[in-house]
Amino acid sequence: MNTLKLQAYNIIKERIILCEYPPNALLNEERLKEELNISRTPIRDALSRLEQESLIQILPKRGITVKSISTDDVEHVFEMRMLIEPYAIKKYGKAMDRDILGDLETFFKKKYEENNSKIIYERDDEFHHLIVNASKNTFLIEAYRSVYIQNVRLRIINGNLGKDRLEKSQKEHLEIAKFCLKGNWDKAAILMNEHLMISREISYNSINNLQVLLRR
Repeated sequence: MNTLKLQAYNIIKERIILCEYPPNALLNEERLKEELNISRTPIRDALSRLEQESLIQILPKRGITVKSISTDDVEHVFEMRMLIEPYAIKKYGKAMDRDILGDLETFFKKKYEENNSKIIYERDDEFHHLIVNASKNTFLIEAYRSVYIQNVRLRIINGNLGKDRLEKSQKEHLEIAKFCLKGNWDKAAILMNEHLMISREISYNSINNLQVLLRR
């Protein structure tokens, strides 16, 4: 791929995922051209790819908008995650790198105060991707990658989770990791499903509350 096309794609995509371009924000090719110092053609190509990935909408005569996340989107994201992640644990758990898994277990044992939220989120992502990537199934991994992008947006839209939830989330990850290391894949899969159900409820309530505020 042309270097400028890839550069434009990566920059715009990252800004959407990190909500620097928030949901429903209007994007303008000319403004993007000035911000990125990249010509129109690579930007147009990047926008086309991002539309295919459901991160933006290109509306004739109305412009380009960053796609919002609805309560239905939350349901769909977590429906996919609950189909993929517990299954990946049961089917491919044995293929997980035990050294990385052990390192993650050690991290999850630490008290909240020893970790900052940025590192917690990074290790959280690493843990979930470790499970799915163990499958070596490119179709499953790609499907998971697309929903996890939306999950990162959800996390930022929700705002930083409070200390209590981050502590509980660490404990949930620790229990899943423990049973994975024991080779008890059925129990680990059950715990993963429970963890995702809790995360879904928190995200659903957050998006629902945001939509109520926007309607006022």
